[in-house]
Amino acid sequence: MEPLDQLLSRDAAWRPPPADAARWIVEAASAGAPPGLLQEARWWEAHAAALRADWDRVSALAEAGLGEPGSEREAIRLALLHAISGNLAEAQHVLSQAIQWRSGEALLHRFEELCASEGLPEAAARFRLLGGRR
Repeated sequence: MEPLDQLLSRDAAWRPPPADAARWIVEAASAGAPPGLLQEARWWEAHAAALRADWDRVSALAEAGLGEPGSEREAIRLALLHAISGNLAEAQHVLSQAIQWRSGEALLHRFEELCASEGLPEAAARFRLLGGRR
């Protein structure tokens, strides 16, 4: 298993293969696990719950924290969960706040690409237009 700092250096939306995730989740559940590892494990679980449309579970995991509070990492994750749910207005709101507080407009382009790679063509098209691309 890779060290935690390497895990945290990956893209915000990255998720490990299921077998690797299972090992990390066990480690995250152990006493004294670093907050960053707990946040990563919650993100993986929240994404899986979103794909199952288990929105109560997604909400509970998001409330517990999917990244450093107020970070771009957490904003991308929350926006992606909203995009999966079909709530593109809320995804846009989350990203707008991230851009205003700490990120640049390039975040819209990155999020557009993320939505495309996640199989969310409507979301990708919306964020392509918001990012000024046609």
